Amino acid sequence: MGVMGKIFKALGFESEEKSKRTEKNKTKASFKIKHGKVKSRAEEIDGVPVYYPESYLQVRDFAEILKNGNPCIISVEYCERDLADRILTYFEGVCFALSASRHEIEEGKLYLYLPEGMEIEE
Repeated sequence: MGVMGKIFKALGFESEEKSKRTEKNKTKASFKIKHGKVKSRAEEIDGVPVYYPESYLQVRDFAEILKNGNPCIISVEYCERDLADRILTYFEGVCFALSASRHEIEEGKLYLYLPEGMEIEE
């Protein structure tokens, strides 16, 4: 393992060899999410946990959930606009790094993040 490999491993990214091995063993999971307004502060939607960040420091914990292969929903409904923008920008980077996907459930408020290999049933 080269120097860059050690740096990536320290940052929590898997090596190229490991990602090639896991590609063969991937299973697809899908979630059926009902689009539309969510009326109350839900703990989960269709079995996917909903998180309500109150500070920017929490986003790393939520990214760990996605990194561990679990879907999550992030609600920025109760955040100030600047904080919400920072959180969403952070998760754009997380999605790029993990080959995850983002789906907007409620415009500007509720976002579903799915790890690689998971998709939404339509």
